[in-house]
Amino acid sequence: MAVRPSRWAVFAAAAATALVGVLLLREPIGRAVFPDAALAGLLSQAERALASDDLALAAARFEAAQARAPDHPRVVEGLTATGERALEAAAQALDRGATVEAEASLALASRLGAPGERIETLRQALLAREEPSVEALLRRATELESSDPDAALALYRQALQREPDNALALAGRSRHLSSTLARATAALDAGDPGTAMALVAAVRAIDPAHLQLPELEARLGASGWRGADEGVPMAIPGVAESAEAIRWRGLADEAIGRGAFDDARRALAEAERLAPQAAELAALRQRLQRAEAARPETR
Repeated sequence: MAVRPSRWAVFAAAAATALVGVLLLREPIGRAVFPDAALAGLLSQAERALASDDLALAAARFEAAQARAPDHPRVVEGLTATGERALEAAAQALDRGATVEAEASLALASRLGAPGERIETLRQALLAREEPSVEALLRRATELESSDPDAALALYRQALQREPDNALALAGRSRHLSSTLARATAALDAGDPGTAMALVAAVRAIDPAHLQLPELEARLGASGWRGADEGVPMAIPGVAESAEAIRWRGLADEAIGRGAFDDARRALAEAERLAPQAAELAALRQRLQRAEAARPETR
C-alpha cells in the first residue's frame, strides 16, 4: 500500500516552490512594484522635452535613461522618436535655407542612430545647398570681371577645379591672363622689365602653356635688364624665387575663392616671406578679410 504524503509535506513543497519563484522573479517584480525613481524622472523629462520640440534636451535625457536601463521600452521608443524628429527638423531647415540648423539636426539624428540612408540623402542635399553650382560661380565671375578681376579669376579657377573642361571657365581664365600679359607688354614697352617679369611669372604659374607667353619671355630674355640690388643681368631663367612667391600668391588667391581660409592664410604667409614688398599682398589680405566677413556664422 502506497504511503500518501502528509498534508504538511505537501504544504512544505508548495512553499518551497513559491520561494524559488520569488527568488527568480524578484528583480522584474521589484521593478514593477518599486520602479527606479531616477529613471522615471529622466523619462518624464525626456518625453516633456520631446513634446515641446526641445530635441537636444530630449536626446540628453533619453541617453541618460539608456545608461540606466538600455532595454527599457520607453527608452528605446523615445530615442527612435527623437531621431525621427531630428531628421524632420533637418529637412525643414533645408527647405528654409538654414544650413547651420540643418547640419546640427543631422548630427543629432546620426548620434541617435537614425536610418543611415536618410541621413546620407539629407547630407547630400545640404552639401549641394552649401556649395554654389558651377553655373552660379561662372555667373558671379562674369559680374566681377570689370570691377574685381582677381576675384573673377579665383572663381573661374574654382569652377575649373570641379569641371576642368568647362569652356566658359577656360575662356574667362584666358581673358584674365591675356589682360595680365597685356599689362606686362605695356610695362616692358615703358622700360619696366621688373614689373613685366613678375606679371609673366604670374601667368606662367597658372597656365604655363598660354600662347602669348613665349613671345614675351623671349623679349624679356633678350632685354638683359639689370636687377636694382645686385646690378647683374636677370633673365627669365633666373626668376625662380620671384615665380615661387607669385605661385604662393596664386595659391592664396585660389584658396580664398573656394573658402579655404586657413589654407589662404598659410599661402599668404609663405608669399610674404618670399616677397614681403609685393603689392598684391595687400589686395589679397583685403579679399581674405572680406570673404571671411561674408562667411555665414557657424556654431
